[in-house]
Amino acid sequence: MRLDGRVAYVTGSSRGIGAAIARRLAEDGAKVVLHARENRDRLESLAGEIRDAGGTADYVMGDVTQGETACSLVRQAFDVHGQLDILVSNAGGGKGGLIENFTFADIQQGLALNMVSTILATAEFARLTQSEHGRVIFISSGMGTHGAPGVSIGAAGKAGAEGFMRSMAQELGPRGITCNSVAPGCTRTEMIAGQSWPDQVPPWTALRRLGEPEDIADIVAFLASDEGRWLTGLTLAANGGLITTAANILARAG
Repeated sequence: MRLDGRVAYVTGSSRGIGAAIARRLAEDGAKVVLHARENRDRLESLAGEIRDAGGTADYVMGDVTQGETACSLVRQAFDVHGQLDILVSNAGGGKGGLIENFTFADIQQGLALNMVSTILATAEFARLTQSEHGRVIFISSGMGTHGAPGVSIGAAGKAGAEGFMRSMAQELGPRGITCNSVAPGCTRTEMIAGQSWPDQVPPWTALRRLGEPEDIADIVAFLASDEGRWLTGLTLAANGGLITTAANILARAG
């Protein structure tokens, strides 16, 4: 129960990686505040599951891409227990495709979801928290570092948020608040279920498998704990040793 007495708010936590993170933090003793844009049934189900396992779970709802909603949701999460120690900014995703097919609204939406909402939430967390164990953890993606066609706006948002987190590590460090990013590789979630391309990924990883949401949750739990206190300003590539460069691909082939 290494997070006993602490409160964690996890955005985008109704399913997939976010839900796994919420479960793991609750297992470690944190009181968790879940979040989704609109799927109340999923949130209630997950909150019930956590409570049945002996944990504490509540939830807030709202669209983090709309105005300053990301800020107001952090305030609501804080008000549940009158404290907030851990912010996990997991909500992300958005439209893919070639840039010439994007409208201005598409670009705004993608950047709001993957970057601006993280900036707003972190700013509000910094204003509210009085924690001696403050943690901000951004769930990024390999696309933030490694370019690929069809993900330009998502990549811009993730890369921008990672840069923001590095600066926040310096700005909030004197208060004992650590700020890190975790960049999952291909992870088995509902978003890729039923598609054939993930089956091609395992041979290109050192561990020869897809990631599981629990793999990411364990890393987040470490960063959220006291054991992670000396890590800040980092992006941890949680991808099982995924090959990402032409040089490595050629080395593996030859």
